[in-house]
Amino acid sequence: MNIEKQGMVFPPYTVAPDRRLAELFARGIGVEGVPESVPPTYMIFLRGESVGANLFEELDIPRQKALHGGQRYDWVRPVKWDETLQVTARVKSIIEKQGKSGRVWFADIEFAYDDIRGQRVLTEITRLIERE
Repeated sequence: MNIEKQGMVFPPYTVAPDRRLAELFARGIGVEGVPESVPPTYMIFLRGESVGANLFEELDIPRQKALHGGQRYDWVRPVKWDETLQVTARVKSIIEKQGKSGRVWFADIEFAYDDIRGQRVLTEITRLIERE
């Protein structure tokens, strides 16, 4: 993992939760309809590498050594379906530790989601882990 990328801010990009796609997903798992507002974990599907920050490439994390360490969300208000949001990703911290089988790096990435008025809607922290 490239520790020098700590503090890096990626160029902002826009996303919009798609109710139609959510309905297709719900139907596929045998659920009829979708909630009135966007469910919390839906947001992770909006940050694909093709849309926003390619974290694996930028942080030099080989996919075969990468682990997902979880997410934490801080919601200011519910997100509406088809609402356009601007997302800014920032490498909040990168920590290196010595594990039993070698070095391990922990990167916390902060995703700030703002509405079209520039008001914060939610903040997400995602942890990426790379094992040596």
